[in-house]
Amino acid sequence: MRSRVKIVLAGLLLAALTGCAEMDSIRLSQDTPADIEQLLQQNEFARIRQLTGRYPSIDSAELQELVTARELSYVETSIADARSLESEHDLMGAVQLLSEAVQRVPHSVKLREMRNALEKERVQELKHNERERLITRANYMLDEQALYEQQANLTQPTIVRRWENLRNQKEAAQLSGQLLEHGEYALLQNDLDGAENCLQLSLRLEHSAAAEEMLSRLQSLKSSRQQVEKKKAIIQQAKHEQKIQRSQKQQTKALLAETQQALEHNRLQEARAAFVQIPAANSNNSEVMAVKDDLHVAVSKHVAQLIASGDALYRADKVNQALQQWMQARSLDPENQQLQERIDRANKVLARLEELKRQQH
Repeated sequence: MRSRVKIVLAGLLLAALTGCAEMDSIRLSQDTPADIEQLLQQNEFARIRQLTGRYPSIDSAELQELVTARELSYVETSIADARSLESEHDLMGAVQLLSEAVQRVPHSVKLREMRNALEKERVQELKHNERERLITRANYMLDEQALYEQQANLTQPTIVRRWENLRNQKEAAQLSGQLLEHGEYALLQNDLDGAENCLQLSLRLEHSAAAEEMLSRLQSLKSSRQQVEKKKAIIQQAKHEQKIQRSQKQQTKALLAETQQALEHNRLQEARAAFVQIPAANSNNSEVMAVKDDLHVAVSKHVAQLIASGDALYRADKVNQALQQWMQARSLDPENQQLQERIDRANKVLARLEELKRQQH
């Protein structure tokens, strides 16, 4: 007798949960080949395929091609409509739309995957909204408890006030348990901050060993993850530095080749311009030091020649030509104080000559 009752109850429950599907099965038994066009218009593709299975005579290649094309178009339209509802934050509507579409095209993987993803997102949204509501209520209850304690320290609370506080304590205990459940769910969803907030509020409302143990486990997990993230950051920094070093090494190699080539052709300005671009991190490299010595010798020799040439021109009263030689030498050796003195002296002479010309004019 009990087993028979259980079967009846199970049947009623199944009928309540799958009423639409039951109605579809009733309609399926009533469909006839004459309903093909109407079923196509209603996008009832599953029923059409059931119909062609019962009546092989109407199952032609043309009909199958037509149904497949309509199915593909219907699937794309359903997905686009679901995306539109999702963008409007109507996840319930999107899930319902996709569920209906899956009934009509049950073999569509795209429809099933999208429905499952949105259903999961909808559940998470519902959980999040419920959690926010509980957090708001919990903070209100904590404020109420604090206010009651402050007033109780000042005056004896009335019977009504004590009754309200007792009721609040019961609600606080209930909220504590609900927040504990949400903390556990958030932890499973890898939302550590949300879980920590729920568990801390749960403990403040009512102390429990379960919440305390879970919070301790969560904090250990957060600490462990922070260590992992720190190690990752160190590794990333090391990789970045290695990349920079490789880049600087390649740059140094190219600039050294450019400097040596310019030296071979006695293009000292180009050689110096290329050498000064070598990264400072490679300045103590043995190859760099060797090229630096070669450049220094070549520049010093050429600067000495330019100074001597300028001196000779200066003594021959060819001040402009002398100044040009010294300026060229200074471009190679800008720190040379003797060169600067010669250039200053030449400029003064030229300035006096220019003044004399203006007076004579």
